[in-house]
Amino acid sequence: MKRDVLERILWSLSVDRFSKSKFKEDPEKYLSRFPLAPEDVEMILSFDVKKMQEMGVNPMLTMGYWIEMSPDRRMSSYNKKLGSDAQYSASIKG
Repeated sequence: MKRDVLERILWSLSVDRFSKSKFKEDPEKYLSRFPLAPEDVEMILSFDVKKMQEMGVNPMLTMGYWIEMSPDRRMSSYNKKLGSDAQYSASIKG
């Protein structure tokens, strides 16, 4: 269940303009609409894409979330957050 909720949130923040706008205005308020534990909220707010993927969240959703919402949208930063030094990889788990 938790993974499904996280995936739904990341998908919305990747494709829905209204969700993006509301998240940017007040991230905590936006996330309060969902059944999330405090550690899940922190994981989203801190862009902990590695932990999300370790929980089974689809890597394409973590990448889309990063590209759309992260203050540092560079793929090299995304890869570093995942613990990868690859410069040209989306770092999608196999």
